[in-house]
Amino acid sequence: MKLQSQDRRVQRFIARHKKSPAYQWDDVQDPRARRGRRWPFEQLLDAAFLGMVAGCATLRDVEAQTDEMGQAGRAYVARRVPDTTLYELLGRLGIEELRKKLRQQVRSLYRAKSLEPEALPCGVVSIDGKGIGTLEHDAEATAQKAHHEDGSPYWLVRALRAVLTSSEARPCIDQMPVAAKTNEMGDFPAFFDGLEQAYGRLNLFEIVTVDAGMTSKKNAEHIHGAHRAYVMALKETQPELLREAERLLRPRTQAPPAAETPWEKAQGKQVRRRLYRTTEIAGYHEWTHLQQAWLVVQETLSADGTIAIEDRFFLTSVRPGRLSAAQILLVVRGHWRIENDCFWSLDTQWGEDDRPWRSTGRAVEVVSFFRLMAYNLLQLARQRHLRPRRAGGRPADPPPWRRMFQWTRQALRLALDPPLAPASGIG
Repeated sequence: MKLQSQDRRVQRFIARHKKSPAYQWDDVQDPRARRGRRWPFEQLLDAAFLGMVAGCATLRDVEAQTDEMGQAGRAYVARRVPDTTLYELLGRLGIEELRKKLRQQVRSLYRAKSLEPEALPCGVVSIDGKGIGTLEHDAEATAQKAHHEDGSPYWLVRALRAVLTSSEARPCIDQMPVAAKTNEMGDFPAFFDGLEQAYGRLNLFEIVTVDAGMTSKKNAEHIHGAHRAYVMALKETQPELLREAERLLRPRTQAPPAAETPWEKAQGKQVRRRLYRTTEIAGYHEWTHLQQAWLVVQETLSADGTIAIEDRFFLTSVRPGRLSAAQILLVVRGHWRIENDCFWSLDTQWGEDDRPWRSTGRAVEVVSFFRLMAYNLLQLARQRHLRPRRAGGRPADPPPWRRMFQWTRQALRLALDPPLAPASGIG
């Protein structure tokens, strides 16, 4: 089969990255009994990972893809892998082992300088909670009970995720399941400690942003104690701090803002943001590490000419002068992009909520790590390696996800011939 030029670029991109230890599986324990192992373990994990890279909706789709790859004779998976074989395996893999593979992938991208901050002086990581699958039954007691509109119960598997929003690719750098009997606020310290353990020696991020659901003095002290700066959304969950921020910042809206964005298109509307800030709140209410409060006024212009205004307040330990006013708006906007870029892509393109491949709590968590690694790899390709350029060198919109999946499926049908020479770095 003859590949088009774009398919060939995707093919070489995948082949180059597959040489990284992050995509080798020798450090993942094979849970199968020694007798009766018909399939090489590495090929089964390759099938699952490459199935995610190609956007396969079901395990049956993965089986069909491996059949095509096997017929090529020189592909990553040498023969068709039955969906039942993958089904049995995915529920038995080690969650922490796959979490280590995700971190290994991120460290590999960092060493290749693929995660540099975009228009910021330092890295910024945004932490938020996300549903990663629904269950009709929860025999393993790993999920949180919820209810459909008709009142019938279901169980939601949730996780805390960290996204490097300062990077153009906005990769997910870590994930930890939220325990069934706690919540995101309760699991935040343990999750943050995991981030520090994985990346503390790297210059990967300096600032941590969270939404109002995780804003607390305890969490702020936890971040500050690790010599990181926090940016925390401020709502009624912290009423005294919110009242003080309003008292100090609302009068400032009568003066010119510290920074203002131009009108931008967003979901068929026009959006503009203005920044106001104060240092008078520093140390307030025994938040000894608190340095500033920010107010971002967002104006949304609809097609009918109406303008909606939303005020968003933030507390931060970022010292004055570390970020310019324009960079502050980038940091704030970056936190919203954890939803608009990473979470949206996982939901709409991979069907994270309604196409989990497996329907038990442990397997849902296992599959989610393959999904995150696939997202990180393809998002890097979309945003950096395959993004077209306009006149003058400015980047155009990245290729749509459906086109990326199409290119990937075509590229995986054949291995590189001749093989790609070993690369000194993964870029």
